[in-house]
Amino acid sequence: MLWLKYYLQKPEKGFDPVPKAFAEKYAANEYKKFDGKIIDVIKTHLGNFEDKTLLDLGAGPGQYSIEFAKRGAKVTWHDISQNYLAIAKAKAEDENITVNFSLGYLEEAHGKFDIIFNRICWYYCINDYRFAKCIYNLIKKNGYGFIVVNNEKYLQEELAKESGFRKLAIKMSFWLNENFNIKLTHVHPSHKKLSKIFASLNFRHLHLEQCGHNTLITFNK
Repeated sequence: MLWLKYYLQKPEKGFDPVPKAFAEKYAANEYKKFDGKIIDVIKTHLGNFEDKTLLDLGAGPGQYSIEFAKRGAKVTWHDISQNYLAIAKAKAEDENITVNFSLGYLEEAHGKFDIIFNRICWYYCINDYRFAKCIYNLIKKNGYGFIVVNNEKYLQEELAKESGFRKLAIKMSFWLNENFNIKLTHVHPSHKKLSKIFASLNFRHLHLEQCGHNTLITFNK
Protein backbone atom coordinates (compact mmCIF):
# COMPACT_ATOMS: atom_id res chain seq x y z
CA MET A 1 0.00 0.00 0.00
CA LEU A 2 1.08 3.60 -0.58
CA TRP A 3 1.33 4.49 3.11
CA LEU A 4 3.95 1.76 3.58
CA LYS A 5 6.08 3.19 0.76
CA TYR A 6 5.72 6.61 2.36
CA TYR A 7 7.40 5.38 5.54
CA LEU A 8 10.01 3.12 3.94
CA GLN A 9 11.08 5.05 0.82
CA LYS A 10 12.45 8.44 1.84
CA PRO A 11 14.16 10.95 -0.47
CA GLU A 12 16.71 11.85 2.22
CA LYS A 13 17.85 8.22 2.06
CA GLY A 14 18.34 8.32 -1.71
CA PHE A 15 14.86 7.29 -2.88
CA ASP A 16 13.88 8.92 -6.17
CA PRO A 17 10.83 7.65 -8.11
CA VAL A 18 11.93 9.49 -11.27
CA PRO A 19 14.95 8.02 -13.13
CA LYS A 20 17.44 10.61 -14.34
CA ALA A 21 17.00 9.82 -18.06
CA PHE A 22 13.20 10.10 -17.77
CA ALA A 23 13.45 13.33 -15.75
CA GLU A 24 15.66 14.94 -18.39
CA LYS A 25 13.42 13.87 -21.28
CA TYR A 26 10.25 14.95 -19.47
CA ALA A 27 11.78 18.30 -18.50
CA ALA A 28 12.83 19.07 -22.07
CA ASN A 29 9.31 18.35 -23.28
CA GLU A 30 7.61 20.34 -20.50
CA TYR A 31 9.73 23.43 -21.05
CA LYS A 32 9.07 23.28 -24.80
CA LYS A 33 5.29 23.06 -24.45
CA PHE A 34 5.02 25.48 -21.52
CA ASP A 35 1.89 27.62 -21.81
CA GLY A 36 1.73 30.79 -19.73
CA LYS A 37 -2.06 31.07 -20.10
CA ILE A 38 -2.64 29.29 -16.80
CA ILE A 39 -0.45 31.87 -15.07
CA ASP A 40 -2.37 34.69 -16.77
CA VAL A 41 -5.63 33.18 -15.47
CA ILE A 42 -4.21 33.08 -11.95
CA LYS A 43 -3.13 36.70 -12.28
CA THR A 44 -6.73 37.73 -12.95
CA HIS A 45 -7.57 36.51 -9.44
CA LEU A 46 -4.54 38.06 -7.73
CA GLY A 47 -3.90 41.31 -9.58
CA ASN A 48 -0.14 40.68 -9.51
CA PHE A 49 2.48 38.32 -8.10
CA GLU A 50 4.82 40.90 -6.58
CA ASP A 51 6.13 39.82 -3.17
CA LYS A 52 3.49 37.11 -2.78
CA THR A 53 4.73 33.82 -1.35
CA LEU A 54 3.91 30.89 -3.61
CA LEU A 55 4.33 27.15 -3.13
CA ASP A 56 4.66 25.12 -6.32
CA LEU A 57 3.60 21.78 -4.85
CA GLY A 58 4.80 18.83 -6.92
CA ALA A 59 6.83 21.20 -9.07
CA GLY A 60 8.69 18.65 -11.19
CA PRO A 61 11.36 20.24 -13.44
CA GLY A 62 10.31 23.69 -12.23
CA GLN A 63 8.96 25.33 -15.38
CA TYR A 64 6.09 26.98 -13.48
CA SER A 65 8.22 27.82 -10.44
CA ILE A 66 10.61 29.81 -12.60
CA GLU A 67 7.84 31.62 -14.47
CA PHE A 68 6.08 32.60 -11.23
CA ALA A 69 9.41 33.90 -9.88
CA LYS A 70 9.98 35.92 -13.06
CA ARG A 71 6.67 37.63 -12.37
CA GLY A 72 7.74 38.68 -8.89
CA ALA A 73 6.49 35.88 -6.63
CA LYS A 74 8.64 34.51 -3.79
CA VAL A 75 8.53 30.89 -4.93
CA THR A 76 9.17 27.66 -3.10
CA TRP A 77 9.66 24.59 -5.31
CA HIS A 78 8.60 21.33 -3.61
CA ASP A 79 8.89 17.81 -5.05
CA ILE A 80 10.11 14.35 -4.07
CA SER A 81 12.53 13.88 -6.97
CA GLN A 82 16.18 14.81 -6.54
CA ASN A 83 16.62 14.49 -10.31
CA TYR A 84 13.93 17.12 -10.86
CA LEU A 85 15.52 19.20 -8.11
CA ALA A 86 18.86 19.24 -9.95
CA ILE A 87 17.15 20.26 -13.21
CA ALA A 88 15.08 23.02 -11.55
CA LYS A 89 18.12 24.43 -9.73
CA ALA A 90 20.15 24.52 -12.93
CA LYS A 91 17.33 26.26 -14.82
CA ALA A 92 16.91 28.84 -12.06
CA GLU A 93 20.65 29.57 -12.10
CA ASP A 94 20.65 29.90 -15.90
CA GLU A 95 17.77 32.37 -15.69
CA ASN A 96 19.33 34.17 -12.70
CA ILE A 97 16.09 33.58 -10.81
CA THR A 98 15.78 33.10 -7.04
CA VAL A 99 13.72 30.06 -6.04
CA ASN A 100 13.62 28.29 -2.67
CA PHE A 101 13.81 24.49 -2.80
CA SER A 102 12.15 21.89 -0.57
CA LEU A 103 12.49 18.13 -1.04
CA GLY A 104 9.93 15.57 0.15
CA TYR A 105 6.55 13.93 -0.36
CA LEU A 106 3.62 16.18 -1.21
CA GLU A 107 2.30 15.91 2.35
CA GLU A 108 5.68 16.95 3.79
CA ALA A 109 5.56 20.53 2.51
CA HIS A 110 5.50 23.07 5.33
CA GLY A 111 5.09 26.79 5.87
CA LYS A 112 2.38 29.35 5.11
CA PHE A 113 1.86 30.79 1.64
CA ASP A 114 -0.26 33.38 -0.15
CA ILE A 115 -0.68 31.00 -3.10
CA ILE A 116 -0.65 27.23 -3.54
CA PHE A 117 -0.17 25.87 -7.07
CA ASN A 118 -0.46 22.15 -7.79
CA ARG A 119 -0.60 20.78 -11.32
CA ILE A 120 -1.24 17.19 -12.50
CA CYS A 121 0.38 15.36 -9.62
CA TRP A 122 -2.46 14.99 -7.09
CA TYR A 123 -2.55 11.22 -7.64
CA TYR A 124 0.87 10.94 -5.95
CA CYS A 125 -0.59 11.86 -2.58
CA ILE A 126 -1.10 9.09 0.00
CA ASN A 127 -4.65 10.04 1.04
CA ASP A 128 -6.95 12.43 -0.81
CA TYR A 129 -8.64 13.87 2.28
CA ARG A 130 -5.43 14.35 4.26
CA PHE A 131 -3.74 15.98 1.28
CA ALA A 132 -6.60 18.45 0.81
CA LYS A 133 -6.39 19.34 4.52
CA CYS A 134 -2.62 19.72 4.15
CA ILE A 135 -3.15 22.20 1.31
CA TYR A 136 -5.72 24.08 3.39
CA ASN A 137 -3.26 24.39 6.28
CA LEU A 138 -0.47 25.63 4.00
CA ILE A 139 -2.52 28.62 2.82
CA LYS A 140 -2.51 31.91 4.70
CA LYS A 141 -5.79 33.57 5.59
CA ASN A 142 -7.15 35.27 2.44
CA GLY A 143 -4.72 33.17 0.37
CA TYR A 144 -5.52 31.36 -2.87
CA GLY A 145 -5.21 27.86 -4.25
CA PHE A 146 -5.04 26.81 -7.90
CA ILE A 147 -5.05 23.08 -8.55
CA VAL A 148 -5.27 21.15 -11.81
CA VAL A 149 -5.99 17.42 -11.52
CA ASN A 150 -6.89 14.58 -13.86
CA ASN A 151 -10.31 13.05 -13.24
CA GLU A 152 -12.39 10.02 -14.22
CA LYS A 153 -12.45 10.98 -17.90
CA TYR A 154 -8.69 10.63 -17.89
CA LEU A 155 -9.08 7.24 -16.22
CA GLN A 156 -11.47 6.13 -18.96
CA GLU A 157 -8.94 7.13 -21.62
CA GLU A 158 -6.19 5.23 -19.82
CA LEU A 159 -8.39 2.16 -19.35
CA ALA A 160 -9.08 2.06 -23.08
CA LYS A 161 -5.35 1.43 -23.60
CA GLU A 162 -5.28 -1.52 -21.17
CA SER A 163 -6.64 -5.06 -21.14
CA GLY A 164 -6.85 -8.16 -18.97
CA PHE A 165 -5.67 -8.20 -15.37
CA ARG A 166 -4.02 -4.77 -15.49
CA LYS A 167 -7.26 -3.16 -16.62
CA LEU A 168 -9.16 -4.90 -13.81
CA ALA A 169 -6.53 -3.81 -11.26
CA ILE A 170 -6.80 -0.16 -12.31
CA LYS A 171 -10.59 -0.25 -12.10
CA MET A 172 -10.43 -1.88 -8.66
CA SER A 173 -7.92 0.70 -7.39
CA PHE A 174 -10.15 3.53 -8.59
CA TRP A 175 -13.26 1.97 -7.00
CA LEU A 176 -11.54 1.44 -3.63
CA ASN A 177 -10.31 5.03 -3.54
CA GLU A 178 -13.68 6.45 -4.56
CA ASN A 179 -15.75 4.43 -2.10
CA PHE A 180 -13.44 3.67 0.84
CA ASN A 181 -10.59 6.19 0.44
CA ILE A 182 -8.09 3.33 0.15
CA LYS A 183 -5.20 3.95 -2.25
CA LEU A 184 -3.40 0.80 -3.33
CA THR A 185 -1.82 2.59 -6.29
CA HIS A 186 -1.57 6.13 -7.62
CA VAL A 187 -5.08 6.82 -8.90
CA HIS A 188 -6.92 10.01 -9.81
CA PRO A 189 -9.98 10.99 -7.74
CA SER A 190 -13.18 11.73 -9.63
CA HIS A 191 -14.69 15.20 -10.00
CA LYS A 192 -17.45 14.08 -7.60
CA LYS A 193 -15.00 13.03 -4.90
CA LEU A 194 -12.96 16.20 -5.24
CA SER A 195 -16.13 18.28 -4.88
CA LYS A 196 -16.98 16.43 -1.67
CA ILE A 197 -13.45 16.75 -0.25
CA PHE A 198 -13.13 20.49 -0.79
CA ALA A 199 -16.71 21.25 0.24
CA SER A 200 -15.79 19.88 3.69
CA LEU A 201 -13.12 22.59 4.14
CA ASN A 202 -13.85 26.13 5.22
CA PHE A 203 -13.09 28.11 2.07
CA ARG A 204 -14.69 31.50 1.46
CA HIS A 205 -14.78 30.81 -2.26
CA LEU A 206 -14.56 27.46 -4.00
CA HIS A 207 -15.05 26.59 -7.65
CA LEU A 208 -14.53 23.26 -9.39
CA GLU A 209 -14.72 23.16 -13.16
CA GLN A 210 -14.47 20.01 -15.23
CA CYS A 211 -12.47 20.67 -18.40
CA GLY A 212 -12.23 17.50 -20.47
CA HIS A 213 -10.14 14.99 -18.55
CA ASN A 214 -8.97 17.67 -16.10
CA THR A 215 -10.66 19.33 -13.14
CA LEU A 216 -9.61 22.90 -12.25
CA ILE A 217 -10.03 23.80 -8.58
CA THR A 218 -9.77 27.43 -7.50
CA PHE A 219 -10.35 28.62 -3.95
CA ASN A 220 -9.83 31.50 -1.54
CA LYS A 221 -9.34 30.89 2.18
